[in-house]
Amino acid sequence: MSLRKALFLLVVFALLVGQVVYSLAMFTINSIANRCMCNHPITLFTTFTLAVSPPILAAIAFYKVKLKEPLVQLDMGTKRIMENDLDFFITFESQDELGQLCKSFESMRMELLKSNKALWQQMEERKSLNAAFAHDLRTPVTVLKGSALILEKALAQKDLTVDNISESISLITQYSERIESYIQAMTSIQKLEELSFVPKAIPWDIFTKEMRNSLNILGTCAEKKIEFATCGKSREIKIDKYMVHNVVENLVANALRYARDAVAVDVALDDRKMIITVLDDGQGFPPEILEKGAVPFFRDGSHGEHFGMGLYICHLLCGKHGGRLTLENRADGAKVTAIFDI
Repeated sequence: MSLRKALFLLVVFALLVGQVVYSLAMFTINSIANRCMCNHPITLFTTFTLAVSPPILAAIAFYKVKLKEPLVQLDMGTKRIMENDLDFFITFESQDELGQLCKSFESMRMELLKSNKALWQQMEERKSLNAAFAHDLRTPVTVLKGSALILEKALAQKDLTVDNISESISLITQYSERIESYIQAMTSIQKLEELSFVPKAIPWDIFTKEMRNSLNILGTCAEKKIEFATCGKSREIKIDKYMVHNVVENLVANALRYARDAVAVDVALDDRKMIITVLDDGQGFPPEILEKGAVPFFRDGSHGEHFGMGLYICHLLCGKHGGRLTLENRADGAKVTAIFDI
């Protein structure tokens, strides 16, 4: 029952009991006094004690039964929330006002816990987004620097031709637009999963030529050889060019980092899929990378500080493009296969 009703009934009951006890005590005292033929002094203190003791005992019982446990739990919960600790439960169950208050307190705790988890998740997603943003700007910047160095070297050697000037300027323009588009995309989303997939038609020859040029610059900057091969009929394919370039450049950058001398890139095309294979002559993936390579911020100590976001980004973009990413080891190095739906 409610606290008000319980308290009212308990007080009435205690007063009745007190009256009965007082009457019985007075009757007993008077009977003894009459038998002894003497007068028993009934003091004010005796009268007060007999009348008030039952209500006091009832009040103590009321506190212990109805008030003590919920007040203790609410006090505990308040202190733990002040300490930013939400890993507890309010377990007091009752239909009275304090029971309802405890239920409301527990609901508030659960909502706070959900809010904290959501905030933590947002922070982790923003952390991933910032890391991906920093990671994916490296390759375009490397290509821009490489193109500028090629022009600078040609100028110093007085070997400028229309072809190498046109090719370098085309790469600089292309990657400048790519950086601009990427910055705009990354500033308008809250997490990597929100990256938009925008496929457009592009001739196969132009696509492979652009990829070959950018990968050659990456190989030159890394001072390692890149063997590039294609297999497919010349036709239009419908892809998100930036996503595919992003995946391939991430995979090749990783392969160049761990390769001894050379990296091989094979681009094959069939009716529905584009399959890109990146091979290196390094030591291959350790078991931890094969198992957890697509997990953001995972790093293997033996492979330096760069493993963390690259494979996760590639895995995510392949999935958005209707494909998948697979990692495996060969006898003489690592092999990564990226498949895209065209």
